[in-house]
Amino acid sequence: MKDKTYFLTCLIGSIILILGSIITIILLIDKQNIPKEDWSEYDRYIFSIFWPSSLCFNKLSGKDECFKRISELNDNIYFTIHGLWPAYKNGSNIESCNKDEDIKVIFDNKTYKELSELWPGIYTSEEELWNHEYNKHGYCYIQRIGKNPMNKFELYFQKNVELFYEFRILMEEILPDTAMGLHNVKKSKFKNFLSESHLKLKPSTYSLICQRNDSDKTNILSEIRFNYDINFNLLNKNNNLNETCPEIFQIYFSDESKEAAFEKYDFYVFSVFWIPTVCKEKGKDCYKRIKEKELNILMINGLWPSLKTNKNLQWCNIGEDIQIEEIPSELFNIMKKYWINGYSENKDFWNYEYNKYGYCYSQHINEDPSNYIFYFQKSVELYYDYDLKDFMKKIHPGMPPGLNILNKTYILEKLNERYGLGTYSLTCNKATDLHGNDIFLLYEIRLKLDMNFTNTTDGKTEDNCPEEIYAEFIEAEGPQKQAIGFNETYDMYFFTILWLGTTCHMKGELCYEKIKNVPKNKFTIHGLWPNYSNGTIITDWCNGKNDIEIEIKDSELKSFMNQYYVSGYHTEEYFWGHEYNKHGYCYMQRNGLDVNDYEVYFNLIKKLYFKYDFQNIFVDMYKNGIETGDKQIKRGEVESYFESKGLSKDTYLLVCTNITKEFSGDVQTHLLEIRVRFDLDFNLLKNGTDVSEFDCPQLFYAHFL
Repeated sequence: MKDKTYFLTCLIGSIILILGSIITIILLIDKQNIPKEDWSEYDRYIFSIFWPSSLCFNKLSGKDECFKRISELNDNIYFTIHGLWPAYKNGSNIESCNKDEDIKVIFDNKTYKELSELWPGIYTSEEELWNHEYNKHGYCYIQRIGKNPMNKFELYFQKNVELFYEFRILMEEILPDTAMGLHNVKKSKFKNFLSESHLKLKPSTYSLICQRNDSDKTNILSEIRFNYDINFNLLNKNNNLNETCPEIFQIYFSDESKEAAFEKYDFYVFSVFWIPTVCKEKGKDCYKRIKEKELNILMINGLWPSLKTNKNLQWCNIGEDIQIEEIPSELFNIMKKYWINGYSENKDFWNYEYNKYGYCYSQHINEDPSNYIFYFQKSVELYYDYDLKDFMKKIHPGMPPGLNILNKTYILEKLNERYGLGTYSLTCNKATDLHGNDIFLLYEIRLKLDMNFTNTTDGKTEDNCPEEIYAEFIEAEGPQKQAIGFNETYDMYFFTILWLGTTCHMKGELCYEKIKNVPKNKFTIHGLWPNYSNGTIITDWCNGKNDIEIEIKDSELKSFMNQYYVSGYHTEEYFWGHEYNKHGYCYMQRNGLDVNDYEVYFNLIKKLYFKYDFQNIFVDMYKNGIETGDKQIKRGEVESYFESKGLSKDTYLLVCTNITKEFSGDVQTHLLEIRVRFDLDFNLLKNGTDVSEFDCPQLFYAHFL
């Protein structure tokens, strides 16, 4: 009996122990509240961007307050962040990553300000929105990357911002200058726009999400959701993204609530912008729009009433837009040259600038706001008074076409010399180089002016440029070609040799990599160019028709050209084609030669190059060897060397450019090229009257490799 009682006691005790263990495990699981698969086995991310106007349009109450909130955030052209959500390819979602007590996210002022613009709370506070997104979704991401979700939450928000910059102005790119109101959109057409955007988005990588409004049977676009794998590559499969937009849906563009701005602002910003940056983002249509314009200049962006609080100014004209119709011819001709944006019709651009900003100026000077002429006159007057058009050319003379690295400190120093400390700012746009690295392109220079249009330091304007910034310099080509052909008007040639050390000093690592097999520290060929001895430069193309493609068949000639006729940033075939169609075509016509027999032109260049031993100028000057790096050179030494070769100093030009040193920020004048004058029979031409604005001083540098 004792044994039986003992057995039952042990059995009951074991059962209780087992039940206790099970209960303990359940409690522990409940305490953890995050099944392992929730944060370690999900296999994709959904990144959602939000079109905030749709939220306001569908609100049953508080619609005006909602639009007002949007107007405080952006200019009606930006998406905002909705969130980055861990998910499964089978379509199921993670209900909540953090099932413990919510973690409260806290940011410093700088981060808070950036997130408030990119990830705003429209009908709730930013803090509430960010806390929700982090605890529901971001907690998983932080665990996935092996960090502590309790205190590394900022990494989740950084990832959202990183992804978002690719998409922020997507609507402006695919539907620029869309009027306010509700617009019917065909889904297939909209997706074509996305495919043709700079991101080249495939329809299978995203989903369009619409909100259904049963009262008026509309389907308003609210979100675009992008499908990423766990390494943040876009998935080329629409894995259960549940697209909800029908073939015909609507997009609502708000009027930014057009809250009157007059009498609220306290200074002006006069903005000029670098249009190559706009075209680099907008694509070939933008380049076509500016093809007949003066290139590589700063153009007018606008004159903007502004607030010292740095808040965005709302619309000045809260009524019906004033349409820009008649403009005096002299003013109109200036505006169509120097006040364009590269992607919309001029009058649409001017309408926007006047109704949003210029209307306030008219009120400020007590003019009838329907008379817009005074605003445009004032803007053009400031453009000339502050001598902004050629600012970049003057501080960076001789910049070759393509992307060039600039130094922010140097630009600011030059602005300071002109306008005074703190009276200006720069803005940059984020882009990607050929290696996929993030770079920043110069976009704007903004001058701060008081209400009397003199410089002021009181205003606060955006300055988001890093120390190393890029600017694209455009070369006129394509449809802009004007054929001069065989008209016997030019009377000389420039034979131009190039110092690649300077080119690569400006272009960076890609250039150094490209010329690694080129003989070092020897002058290479830039080209042979028809020109005028009176100093007038031919900028038109000799071949105004379709380009002749260059294919060098003579193996000896091709070997020579691959060594001594190279570009630091273009393929050789492109470079040779450019030089021949722009310059060599004239030589062939002038001498009655078949323009398709282009090897004759290149053999002439080869002959001139070796006749004067141009490649070895510095090799001969410095027979004891040259150390790598920057060497200061006396102009007189070069002139003496050329004199010994039979070239007097009135037969050539030494062309220099300014380069900003990467670490010190010092500006040095570097030799870029040498241009030797020849008459039409290729005899040295003396006493040319042409003088380059980039002529080298008595002391300059050359960068040796």
